[in-house]
Amino acid sequence: MSRNCRRGSASKRRPVYAAGIAAAFAGFRRFTGHRPRWPATGIAIVLLVAVTAVFHCRYDSSALRAVAFGLFEGGLSLAIALTLVHARKSSRLRASYIAVVALALATTLGNALRIGVALAAARMPQPEMWQASFRVMDAFIVPLLMLGAVMLVHGRMLAQSEHAANRDFLTGAWSRGAFFESVERELSRARRSGHALSLLLIDVDHFKRIHDDYGHAGGEQVLMDVVLRAEGALRHIDVFARIGGEEFGVLLPETDRYAAHAAAERLRVSLDTKPAAGTAREAKGAVPYTVSIGVATLRHADAQVDLLRRADAALYTAKAIGRNRVVSEAD
Repeated sequence: MSRNCRRGSASKRRPVYAAGIAAAFAGFRRFTGHRPRWPATGIAIVLLVAVTAVFHCRYDSSALRAVAFGLFEGGLSLAIALTLVHARKSSRLRASYIAVVALALATTLGNALRIGVALAAARMPQPEMWQASFRVMDAFIVPLLMLGAVMLVHGRMLAQSEHAANRDFLTGAWSRGAFFESVERELSRARRSGHALSLLLIDVDHFKRIHDDYGHAGGEQVLMDVVLRAEGALRHIDVFARIGGEEFGVLLPETDRYAAHAAAERLRVSLDTKPAAGTAREAKGAVPYTVSIGVATLRHADAQVDLLRRADAALYTAKAIGRNRVVSEAD
């Protein structure tokens, strides 16, 4: 081995840095739902090691070694930034995405500067300050990227936990607890703004009979179908939740009693899957069902319990007089 090959601890550290940033790139690819590009990344690492060895042992050129490493690290840093920019970002993760993208872009610019300094050094010596700065960047870039990855994973875990707590495990609708929190929040907002607010309570008719005729799987199919149809018929500002068994609730912000009754009737029609008399039987595998709906609208002195009680009374009336109908609260 030549004396040149025995010198230069920085050259020996660069393959380690290269492997670290390659692993970070693969991790961010997996996090965003993409397959890691191991073959291409592996070839790039092998080429980097080979080029570094050639320009260290055979043609000793620190400038060309710096250019090769700058192209590798800068290219992967840019790839990390582009991977995260194109990824879907939830509001909870946006700050973490921005921080990691900014770090990756700063590393890309730092390596562009490294290449420029290395090419300039081929013509005239450059201050040692530049080399020290690049060594510091190499030492910290992978740990900082890993810290960013931890922030992203932690944020996703919190979002998944929040989703599990606020969503019904079977249907994906809002849960009972999340619904009542929304009711209380919208009650306060309606009182401040003076806007109307209405509440619907929905019950699947003869649900026990559905269970008896179609089994547990048939009952679950009905509940999931209710959610799918209802969410397609409601506005994006409405809150739809499963609040217990076969009972669902809908909160209608800025909706008076007449508009709420009309919305409930449209919803009832969309949830009436029983074939009309004289028509063909339901599609094979489908479970026919209807719903009853009670409607209540906020009054000035209402608490949450008052609004819910009146909607529940209207729902009871709808079921008592024949089901598959909408009843609004009595004046």
